[in-house]
Amino acid sequence: MLAGNSLRHQMVLPEQRAVYDYWRSKCRAGRLPSREDIDPMEIRSHLPMVSLIEVQKTAVQPRFQCRLAGTGFWDLFESEIQGRYIDELPFRGDRHAYWQRVLSQVANNKRPTAGVTKPGTPLGAHLAQFWVRLPLSSNGTDVDLILGYDHLVKMSDVATAEPAAQPMRVTA
Repeated sequence: MLAGNSLRHQMVLPEQRAVYDYWRSKCRAGRLPSREDIDPMEIRSHLPMVSLIEVQKTAVQPRFQCRLAGTGFWDLFESEIQGRYIDELPFRGDRHAYWQRVLSQVANNKRPTAGVTKPGTPLGAHLAQFWVRLPLSSNGTDVDLILGYDHLVKMSDVATAEPAAQPMRVTA
């Protein structure tokens, strides 16, 4: 479940790695950290783009609700997303399906994941969204929350970066 550290080496931005390293520091004896293990003051510089997503099991597929969303998400959605379900957010295109797949993968596999995509929001068309999603568990094994961190970068800045600095492919 928590063996290895190869995901960290795939992360492009130091901010992604910092949040991932913090999460890893809270893993104990092969068990996932809980919400209570996360101290917002220890990641305060990242809080504007931190989210906590609740995993709600249903008969068909899990449903994901934003229990907490930092103030930086206003730059994407121009409204409060805290309390809203992922499938209710104002995304364009296939973003609902994209995030359903990502969050389901984290919840089902009990493993962190990271990537980069376009936000798919009216205010985010010019941005690349570098993200990491980290499982949390109240009992150490079953994922009931997902800690998220997002970092937004202008696409023009991504396009002009050194090729070695962008190993992950931007997904539409």
